[in-house]
Order: sequence, then C-alpha cells, then structure tokens
Amino acid sequence: MPIKSRKEREKEQRRKDIIDAAESLFFKNGYDNVSMNDIAKEVELSKATLYLYFENKEELFFAIVLRGTRILNAMIREAVAAAENGINKVAAFRVAYHKFTKDYPDYIHIYNYFQSGRFDMENIVNREYAEEISKDARLYSIMHNSDFQFLPPVSEYAREIMSLRKERFDVMRDSLKIGIIDGTVRPDVDPVEVSILLSAISKSMSEVPPDHIRILESRGINSEKYFMDVENLLRHMIRNK
Repeated sequence: MPIKSRKEREKEQRRKDIIDAAESLFFKNGYDNVSMNDIAKEVELSKATLYLYFENKEELFFAIVLRGTRILNAMIREAVAAAENGINKVAAFRVAYHKFTKDYPDYIHIYNYFQSGRFDMENIVNREYAEEISKDARLYSIMHNSDFQFLPPVSEYAREIMSLRKERFDVMRDSLKIGIIDGTVRPDVDPVEVSILLSAISKSMSEVPPDHIRILESRGINSEKYFMDVENLLRHMIRNK
C-alpha cells in the first residue's frame, strides 16, 4: 500500500476537521439552524475553502450521518455474528440497534432526520436502481429511454449510507431465513415483510414522543423495560412454537 504524501495527509486531516466542526454544530443546533458560514467560522477556514471539500451543507451533513451509520452497522454485524441461531440473531440485531440509540443519541437523531423526508431520498433510491439495471444489457434500453438518464448525481456519502442501510436489511432478512431453517422462527413468516416491520418498529422506538414517555414513566416503565417488553412481544410473534 503506497504511503500517502504529506499534502494528502494534510488534506485528509482538514476534511476531518471540517466534519468534526460541522458535527458539533449539527448536534447542538440541528441541520436547519446551521449555515456553511457557521461551519467555516467554527473550523476557522474561509467559506471558499470549505467548498473545496464539500459541495454544500447537505453533502457535509451526509458525511456525518455516514459516520454514525458505520458505527451502527459494525455493532450489528458483531452482535449478530455472535448469536447462535436465527431467532437469537434477530434479537441480537435489535439489541445492538437499541444500544446504539443509547450510546450515540446524537447520531440516531440525525439519522432519523436524514430519513424524515427533508432530503430527496427518492432520487437516491432511483439513482441506485438505474445504475443497477444499467448493468443488464437487456434492461439498458429501458433506462436509456426513461427519465432515469436525467437523474441528478448522488453524493458518495449518501450512496454509502443507503448501501449500509441495505446491508442491515439483508442481515435481518438472512437472520430470519436462518431461523426458519433451524426451526427457531415460524415457517410461515415472510423474511422480507418482517424485516421491514422490525425496521419500522426500531425507528419508532427511537422517536417516542415526550408525552408517551411520560405516560410510560407514570406506569413505572422506563425506556429499558419498554424495550424489553416490546422485544418479548416480537419474539413471541415470530418464534416457532
């Protein structure tokens, strides 16, 4: 592996410094309350220099979302790999996701904002689909004669975020398939459908409204008990009796 030049190392460090500064501001003030001017001031660079590294605020935000997403996926991969059977792999996935929300609340907050509809997710998904079908000569003409060819480019950060999201989906789906094969998960369960359901539940549990939290707490149910109660319910739903 070639050794990076000092100039390359300095450039990478500056990029990291910019992301660190933006991350601090986004965590503290939220995406919509931070400008590129604010970030430039925080990192002590000119705004022009900032744009040499990032096309716009959106791309910089995606870089920070990607940081958290990489951590989340690593936690899930490790937890699922250590579980012995299908239903325990499903549980390990959800426990790892829950632990991430507790250990990295700022990252889960901005990840949920990334998925909130604020950004053009449809373009990202469509671009990924267009590039996938373009690999198939039989389908190339479909893409060439459709609106897909006019799709705007997608940030590399957003592209990797979506790739990692697909990886998580595949891990959950495959865990359910393993469970069906080893007999720990009901054979009539659709792994794809249940993966989407569990993904939606995980997202909603990381965004419980304050009034609902107060209702739970008034009944002596803290966040950990709530998670375990839901986990036991889900396990009961999918396990092979």
